[in-house]
Amino acid sequence: MKNDCLNVWKGIAAFCVVFIHCKFPSPIGGMMDGLARFAVPLFFMVSGYFSYGKGMDTVKRRSRHILRLLITAVIAYYFWELLVLKTEGSLTMTVVAGKLFSAKVLLRFLLWNMVPYAPPLWFLGALWYCYLFYGILVRGKKEESCYLLIILCLAANLILGDFCRIAGLRLPVRWFRNFWLTGLPFFLWGHWFAGRMQRGKRLASDGACLCMIGLGVCLSMGELFLSKGAELYVGSILMTAGIFMLALRHPEAGRGSILARIGEQDSQAIYLWHYLIYNGTPTLALAAGIRETAWYPWLMPLWVCLVSLGLAEILNALKYRAKRGE
Repeated sequence: MKNDCLNVWKGIAAFCVVFIHCKFPSPIGGMMDGLARFAVPLFFMVSGYFSYGKGMDTVKRRSRHILRLLITAVIAYYFWELLVLKTEGSLTMTVVAGKLFSAKVLLRFLLWNMVPYAPPLWFLGALWYCYLFYGILVRGKKEESCYLLIILCLAANLILGDFCRIAGLRLPVRWFRNFWLTGLPFFLWGHWFAGRMQRGKRLASDGACLCMIGLGVCLSMGELFLSKGAELYVGSILMTAGIFMLALRHPEAGRGSILARIGEQDSQAIYLWHYLIYNGTPTLALAAGIRETAWYPWLMPLWVCLVSLGLAEILNALKYRAKRGE
């Protein structure tokens, strides 16, 4: 069943991902980065929620769709990287083989979903793994047998990421920003929520949800200060849970709004292509003579959001025309 409120939050989350990678100047940029860390977990939870009760045909279709998106995006970013290397005068077979096609690069993708020249694409790799894992559960009729992994994986994520950084120990991000400790627990958590809704069980009240969001905001800011920046905070988890439950309680909130439309139709494309636009913006700004101006760092994140949204709309229009032509 369509949930307009979740679509609103997907739209907000898509722009939050832009602000994570394309920051405003500090300290505003740092604060927004900390608050925006709920965005990727929310996307995983939405995918898990709408997977509840689906059979293998649906799981396979979604898995193939994500894989096609991943391959398309990897190819696009790959050619962009080749262009950058060519511009820098460092396009050699040794560099290309080592940076793009080495065994180390392949292993890091298979284990940690990392794409070296397009960091945001780890999400697609992790989501693809989520559907593969969920397909195994569906085949064995064990869809609701792994909920303990939610707690275990999130605890491991926080220990290796947030808590270690607070203690002054910086571990490789790939160890916890991956399918294993980020994608899987939030996907399963969304699935768990769907099961509760299906059985008619109560969710937290609106007041409790708002308190969770408010507490999550405060904790995220405190953890940001202590850790000097992490991938996921305790506050992020509370914010995601509060937002998600509030959306489930009020599914029609935001119906017909611009954000609901963006979340439903454009959020995926914004996520996929904003980093490419972000990488190309400094060159355009330099050519326009505005890169060194004081207001450029403030306008660039907004520019990336606007162009990403425009590109998403163009892609949607092309898809619509292609369908009409069939």
